Amino acid sequence: MLQEQEKYFMEEQTDVVIIGGGLAGLSLAIQLKNKSANTRITVLEKASFPRPDAALKVGESTVEVGSHYFENILGLKNILDQEIRKLGLRFFFSHEANQDITQRTELGPSHFLTVWSYQLDRGRFENALAEYCEKLGVKLLSEAKVVDFKLAPNDQLVNFEKAAKKHSLKAKWLVDASGRASLLKRKLALKKKLRHNINAAWFRIAAKINVDDWSQNAEWQQRNEHSRYLSTNHLYGKGYWTWLIPLSSGSTSIGIVADERFHSFKSINTFEKARQWLKKHEPQCSAMVEENLDCFQDFLALKQFSYSCKQLYSADGWCLTGDSGMFLDPLYSPGSDFIGMNNGFITDIISKSLAGQNISVEVKQHERTFRSIFAGFLPIYEDQYPTMANSKVMSSKFIWDIMMYWGGIGPLFFKQKLTDLKFMELVRPILSEFFILNVSLQNLFRDWAAIDDAQKHAGGNFLDYAEIPLLQQLNRNLLEFQEDEALLQQLRKNIKSAEELAAEIYLEALKYYPELKDENVDLSNSQAEHLKEFYDEFIVC
Repeated sequence: MLQEQEKYFMEEQTDVVIIGGGLAGLSLAIQLKNKSANTRITVLEKASFPRPDAALKVGESTVEVGSHYFENILGLKNILDQEIRKLGLRFFFSHEANQDITQRTELGPSHFLTVWSYQLDRGRFENALAEYCEKLGVKLLSEAKVVDFKLAPNDQLVNFEKAAKKHSLKAKWLVDASGRASLLKRKLALKKKLRHNINAAWFRIAAKINVDDWSQNAEWQQRNEHSRYLSTNHLYGKGYWTWLIPLSSGSTSIGIVADERFHSFKSINTFEKARQWLKKHEPQCSAMVEENLDCFQDFLALKQFSYSCKQLYSADGWCLTGDSGMFLDPLYSPGSDFIGMNNGFITDIISKSLAGQNISVEVKQHERTFRSIFAGFLPIYEDQYPTMANSKVMSSKFIWDIMMYWGGIGPLFFKQKLTDLKFMELVRPILSEFFILNVSLQNLFRDWAAIDDAQKHAGGNFLDYAEIPLLQQLNRNLLEFQEDEALLQQLRKNIKSAEELAAEIYLEALKYYPELKDENVDLSNSQAEHLKEFYDEFIVC
């Protein structure tokens, strides 16, 4: 057990020291051990174990890439079976005063698709990861506060305090998984700002809050095969969205994410203010919270939570993963996706280095690839919060965003190709096409929403994306085994489908708003070249 494991804390030398025993750090330790059982790994965690149920952390909802990472790459299916199987992402768009959920247009799956994901009770899940780390031989030191560290090429020294005593630990590699404390980023002045100015507040209620209970309308109740409770439910409004996530402990996580231009941080930065905000904007959700106030567990607020990082990996023996490096936005639950991709790059770099290989190319190319992915995700979120009240635009946008995800980066991760340097060179032109097309479509969505009065839209519709043949096929393809050439052909086919979908969305918008005719989806050569320059600049910086 953890107490028994800590008898090793006086050891002065290890191969890898990971600062932070949260989701990113523990999963990286497991992945490194799976890669090479002989790798000596020490994890330093300032908090104690076991974690409480419903631990106050963002990142409880996973989507397909993150779930595949935990379930298949790390081999944690038995642990995940204790969590809630997620019924996809579900959205309810604003209608009048949001007093009746049946009158809000609903976008969601009526049934499970081939590849699914999970809702994670982070307290329970991290406790299970810690126990699994111990079984693999990882040395996990809890209540260990890192005081300082000194960096030298493949010769790192970490000073920490535990039980009122000072200790030192030498390692060939140091990985910062300290979350928003970002110890390494601060020390090396690696912080890099983003223009995406979004704030968040969230809390847990030790009660089951089920949107199915918000109406007794029989037709509305029966249009899904499974309970909406299993989904990550999003309540969309002008400049904001609210999440409801069920946890295996029986608690419910509720979050408010808002654009500062529409809803100031000061309006949600305490539990009392968040309650008042919900009463005004999401009265049905508010009623459930007020009914269960005696079950309140915890609250946290973060201001301008999106940020980047100047460097993630160094051949000198250090890396950053999880929230210590880069964080974009919780919409669509990509946090575990980025952890899985980042940890894959780090595992490739460290395992090859410990085997005596020259990793200079891997460090450069993996940094480039991760930044390319981050750059590809950025237009999905940046300046898109004003469109969230518009059910027509946001429904089209969601289908497009899923096309980019299941048709672009998803297949590469599922086939474990992101660390294959030769294959990634072959696929970069295709990814560049995805990126350029995506930027164009995201611009269209912004312009479309700006001239479209969302209040004119009829409410109460149900848009079942689980029944869209294109999305069904893309989802199934994630699990299909393919050799390299077949995968390249599939990606080329996917970009062709993306072009057709883009044209269809553009024509739909143009049908109602001819003034959008200047928003040409088929980019001119000059526009494409400009975007390519931006893309290349982002991924090499």
